[in-house]
Amino acid sequence: MRPNMDINDIIKYVDGQRDFVIDLYRGFIPIKALAPENGGDGEWDRANYLLGIVKRYFDEVRVIEAPDNRVSRGSRPNIVALIKGLDKSRTYWVIAHMDTVPEGDRSLWSYEPFNATVIGDVIYGRGVEDNGQGIVMGITVGKVLRELGITPPVNYGVILASDEEVGSKYGIQYVINKEPNLISSKDLVLVPDAGNAEGSMIEIAEKGILWVKVTVYGKQSHASLPELGLNAYRLGSELTLEIDRKLHEVFNYEDPLFIPPRSTFEPTKVEPNVGNVNTIPGKHVFYIDCRILPKYSIDEVLRVIKDTANNYCNVHGCRVDVEIVSREDSVQPTSADSEIVRRLAKAIRIVKGLEPKLLGIGGGTYARYLRARGIPVAVWMTSKETAHAPDEHVFLSDIISDIKTVVASLLT
Repeated sequence: MRPNMDINDIIKYVDGQRDFVIDLYRGFIPIKALAPENGGDGEWDRANYLLGIVKRYFDEVRVIEAPDNRVSRGSRPNIVALIKGLDKSRTYWVIAHMDTVPEGDRSLWSYEPFNATVIGDVIYGRGVEDNGQGIVMGITVGKVLRELGITPPVNYGVILASDEEVGSKYGIQYVINKEPNLISSKDLVLVPDAGNAEGSMIEIAEKGILWVKVTVYGKQSHASLPELGLNAYRLGSELTLEIDRKLHEVFNYEDPLFIPPRSTFEPTKVEPNVGNVNTIPGKHVFYIDCRILPKYSIDEVLRVIKDTANNYCNVHGCRVDVEIVSREDSVQPTSADSEIVRRLAKAIRIVKGLEPKLLGIGGGTYARYLRARGIPVAVWMTSKETAHAPDEHVFLSDIISDIKTVVASLLT
């Protein structure tokens, strides 16, 4: 470390990283990293660019490849980078994901989605927040350590993983299954993938997630002769409301740790039925997104959905199937007294002058899979919550402040 530098000097040094942050964004945001499910070829092109950057600042860099024959490379990349610390038995990890979602309706964007467009203090582009912000934070902290010649008190590690947007099978789940000793319960783990606008929220818990597909079978007929058919659209619409009412009635507990404090049950996607107006559909398919407080089990929710659907169809003469599309059971929250939470809370007070708030969310992050193994994880960053939206954006000032916060939580 440079002579006579204290933590305030180091934090101030981060102010000079603005141009690096912009250049880094401009380098990787135009390189699409979409999962096959989202019409892409995976993350390798973006990973290769980021590897070139990471190797400049980290002592050890390697790639853990998750086999996937759906992409041209035949695998999905997970970058693991390490700067050795004084205590080599522990690591402070920053874990971010390289993949993004598609841009959606291009006409809703004011700027080119897959460019990093800088307007004053704001950077626009698909993935600049989710999860480019985590990528930039993780790499820039390593750059600051290297340039100042700082050996951190513990190892400093960054994992840039794949496949977070569609289940993490080829991302962090693969990494911790392939190398179960890579991240341990004595490590400090930060997942920068959720937060609030001021940067005071530390997420320590996540709801269980259940996606359900409901298929209602009636009888197709000509629309002018409805007595010959059984309108699956009408039945499915009524059943949607009946399930919605029942779920909110039964699972009404509120936990102030979470935002929002209730379990949520939202009908979302509906599949196309008939292709013309004058045919009564014989099948109606709809989906429900459930975010479930840890107080309740997913099996309880499933049972209510199935019982409600079967009772409805028994009365109305239809048939129904209920299928699980995705399931993520809730896991034990991170303790408010864990070292990573205490360090991060202290750093937020030092850098941002704010009192941290410990909260739970309905969204899902990589933290879920680590907590399931008994590893304490803090999920945190300053977020204006523009992920997946048109004109997704971040504020440079927020990113610089967040880099300072990570540095302070590592070194103090």
